[in-house]
Amino acid sequence: MDHLLVNQTEEQAGCAGLPDAHGRRSALATGRRSFMGLAGAAAAGLILGADDAEAGLFGFSSKPVAGIPESWVRLKGNNVNRYANYIKGLGLRNITPRMVIAPHFKTRGHVGNCLPPRSMWKKMGPTLKVIDRMAGEMGLPVKSILSAYRSPRYNSAVRGNSHSLHKANQAIDVVFHGATPYYVASVARYLRKKRKFSGGVGRYSSFVHVDTRGYNADW
Repeated sequence: MDHLLVNQTEEQAGCAGLPDAHGRRSALATGRRSFMGLAGAAAAGLILGADDAEAGLFGFSSKPVAGIPESWVRLKGNNVNRYANYIKGLGLRNITPRMVIAPHFKTRGHVGNCLPPRSMWKKMGPTLKVIDRMAGEMGLPVKSILSAYRSPRYNSAVRGNSHSLHKANQAIDVVFHGATPYYVASVARYLRKKRKFSGGVGRYSSFVHVDTRGYNADW
């Protein structure tokens, strides 16, 4: 199905339980507080400040975004809001940041998904714009984004293709209100034929896969 090999460790993915840069700093701050009291708290403030500064270099705001639950931020950190602000900045008319981020909180058995690494955030933009254009073309709202980025472990847990573009943050599995997968896939292929994008279109029994791999593929 998908045809891009992504070599990535779970630590690079920043998954829950395997801390990213923010998580490592938070864990360090917590450890210091346990035996250094106020000194540890002060150190934590400096550490969090450094994280915010790093985020500024990437140009991603940690400002709260409408529709993003605070519980998500508590669970996975401020990168939830930063990624939401990136998605919001794309100016999509038919897709909300919440729709895109929700699949990153799914679990399969004891394996949880997570946000993509920051280096991959902008790879999702082109695919989201295709989905947004499809909604406009059909005049139908997006019902659900079933899958976006998948961490390597989560992709294995759901039995995804080992070369899946979901692991590269370039693929979306989507459902539209009032549209069959056959119709949705035909619209995606129509837009591709009109050279609006180059990528894969996969039709399944209950959803359609769209990616922007840079060359055309169908299944």
